[in-house]
Amino acid sequence: MSDGDTGPAALSRGARTAARLRQSAREAFDELGWQATRVEDIVMRAGVSHGTFYTYYENKAAVLADLVGTAQGDFVALASAPWKADDVRGALERIIGGFLDRYAQDRVVMRTWLQASREERRFADLYLESRALFVRRVADNLAAAVAASGRRGGPPALTVASALVAMVEHFAYCWAVLGEEHERSDAVDALVLIWGSALNELAGVEMV
Repeated sequence: MSDGDTGPAALSRGARTAARLRQSAREAFDELGWQATRVEDIVMRAGVSHGTFYTYYENKAAVLADLVGTAQGDFVALASAPWKADDVRGALERIIGGFLDRYAQDRVVMRTWLQASREERRFADLYLESRALFVRRVADNLAAAVAASGRRGGPPALTVASALVAMVEHFAYCWAVLGEEHERSDAVDALVLIWGSALNELAGVEMV
């Protein structure tokens, strides 16, 4: 686009081109993996020149960062939604089911994100930042339940929350990325049961 070409039609074309590059990057990451994917693989699938690619993105990491940003926003929205203290089962089904659904929808991005995290620290930091929202939210609810119960002792709420979130994360990876076969409803029921058992043991919380 020229410097003077900034009207709605030009912006729309630019948005469409950027979206095509992101989709092409997703396809390349899916087929080739993070390490093997080159800019050439992305532009070939998008049907654009290298020059066009570099108009929008500095390198393949910049495209992945864009895709990760969208996925991270979805997880932030899920973690930020209010939990109802009088409906523990409903809250757990929503948070766990929502996590599994988003992981499955973004399985290519999630897999590539983890692959890139082994090579580039910024992607590892982004992953930890995203999961920290879930961990902190679970920890806050657990700590409140423990305080209300008057119980003492036991592992720190943050540690328990991190372990519970890790369980869902790894299950989601095996199910959505590696293809381990489970019915979604069975997965949610099992994970809710395990989380509920932990909450009951630590804080006397019973699901209704």
